[in-house]
Order: sequence, then structure tokens, then C-alpha cells
Amino acid sequence: MTLAADRWDEAMTPDEYMSQMTQNREAFEANIARTRIMPGDWAVFGHEPLRILVLTEDWCGDSVQFVPMVIALSRQIPTVEVRILRRDQHTDLADRYRRKDGYQAIPVFIVLDSEMQERGALIERPERATAEIIEERNRFLAAHPELPGANRAFERMPEETRQAVKQHIAAWRDAQFERWTRYLMEDLAEIVRSVTTRAA
Repeated sequence: MTLAADRWDEAMTPDEYMSQMTQNREAFEANIARTRIMPGDWAVFGHEPLRILVLTEDWCGDSVQFVPMVIALSRQIPTVEVRILRRDQHTDLADRYRRKDGYQAIPVFIVLDSEMQERGALIERPERATAEIIEERNRFLAAHPELPGANRAFERMPEETRQAVKQHIAAWRDAQFERWTRYLMEDLAEIVRSVTTRAA
């Protein structure tokens, strides 16, 4: 049994997690409500029992956007069960799912099959969404050369410029919610199909 499977029983249900959120709860719940589960999602996720263990924290913008999508999936498709762990309380598990650049990822979606075997993980967000964020950030900075240090790497920009970028991206990414829901479902579906293929 994997470490992720070992932690399943101590993980919170979505309702338990939301009851102890201290940040972003209103937006989190609104994002559950606006997630659209499509007939194709039933075709992929509605046949065999599937568990998704999520590592997250309530301050994380990606978590506020993407974790509600899998909660909505579990609420509408009974074969899907979601449990949640606070990443900062389970760093040993989180260390196994670092980003490609070595940084600790948040959120992480670990897919377990009906026998609690780990079948894959989606780290942070769909790669297509990451590419679009980078493209939009570059577009915004090119359109605003008056911002101090706009031509520097993000971490080297003055604080006021970083905040301007963050505010713009936060508003922009909210408008991508429906398309990014599809990205997440499609990427999770690839993991689930690999489960089905191995089981065949």
C-alpha cells in the first residue's frame, strides 16, 4: 500500500475541510456550485470506484479554483470519492509530488483505484492552464511597459508591479473557469483511462 493510500482514512471529507477553512471559503463554495459536470465525465468516471486524495491549503489560489471541481465531480458522480489533507501537515507525502522545478506543489490530486492502488497524480494544475497563465502574464506586461521592472523576472520585479500582475491574473483566470474545468477533467480522465487499461 502506498503512503497516499495509508493517509486516506485520516483525510477529511470535503465538508469537514470546508468547515475548518479560514480563508477563501465563500469563493471555494461558489466554485463548487458553478462547476459543470458533463455527460462525458459520467462516461469516464461513472463506472468503477475511484478515489481522489487532495493535498491543499485554503490560502492557495489554484486550490480555490481547482479543488472545488473535483468536489463537484464527487457530489454528482457517486463512484468518485474525494478526501482532503492539509499539505503543510503532510509534507512527507507532499515531497513525493514536487513540481518539475523542484518546488513543493499545491494542490496535488492523487488518483487511487478501487483497491487503493495509486494510478497517477495531477500536480498543481493542468499544464495547459499553466501555459495560458504565462502567456497572459507576458501579454499584460507587454501592454503595460510603464510598470517599474516589467521586463524583469517575476520574482525580481518591484512589489507594486508583482501586485499589479497578481491582481490582473486573478481576475483573468476567473474568466477561464469553465474551460479550465474541462482541462482538469480531461487530465484526470487520462489517469483514469490508464487505470482501466491496466485492469483490462
